[in-house]
Amino acid sequence: MNFIKKIYEGKVDEDCKLQFRRFSKGEFNDRALVDMTKGKTLKIKTSFEYANEFVKFLAQTIEGKTKVTGGIVTSQNLVFPFEVGKKQFAGVKTYLIDNEFTKDQILNLMGQYNDILFLLSFKTNFGELKTKVKAPKAGKPGKNDEKPKADFCVFTTNNLDFAKEFAFDINNDFKKLFIKHTFLVNEIVISDEYKNDFAKARLNAIRKGKIIRHIDMDSKLEQKEFDFEV
Repeated sequence: MNFIKKIYEGKVDEDCKLQFRRFSKGEFNDRALVDMTKGKTLKIKTSFEYANEFVKFLAQTIEGKTKVTGGIVTSQNLVFPFEVGKKQFAGVKTYLIDNEFTKDQILNLMGQYNDILFLLSFKTNFGELKTKVKAPKAGKPGKNDEKPKADFCVFTTNNLDFAKEFAFDINNDFKKLFIKHTFLVNEIVISDEYKNDFAKARLNAIRKGKIIRHIDMDSKLEQKEFDFEV
């Protein structure tokens, strides 16, 4: 489910591309934050980038129906086959969710609207997801020497092996792990057919550069990097 892991493994998909559409050329710091604590349970706190991926992953583990709360955030006008509340600010609409859903209902809805934010909270036998319901902002550096905050999504599970989804390039065991990323977008490739259409150019451009992983594992610092093309 982790788009960083998929890019690292060369398994780029549409979800990976969606993550980078907002970026022009340049350096983007404190992105895709992950703060993990491993004990008898695994607790993962992240920034907003992982919200949709958590929802999509956990939805696949729903048996029957489960209570889902939260919101769907977009600038689009949407129509749903179930009752929703709605609030709006500065052109951004939040459709408020408080219903029971099956696995297929959530996954079909995400497939229909794959480019909007699903800020949902629910639990299954695999784990529990709690997500803030607000329009996210880009990662901000912490004050003084503090780490930037990873507190938009909180996921807990008894499956300790799930840590590998985020610690995919770490071989040692750990109790506390904090990861932040720097995205270096060095090149944007636009095919000739889209050069005169800004909207389509943004959607279909290929971005190339480096992802730098800043890793703090039990207070031991390490930095890794790899090239990307999405």
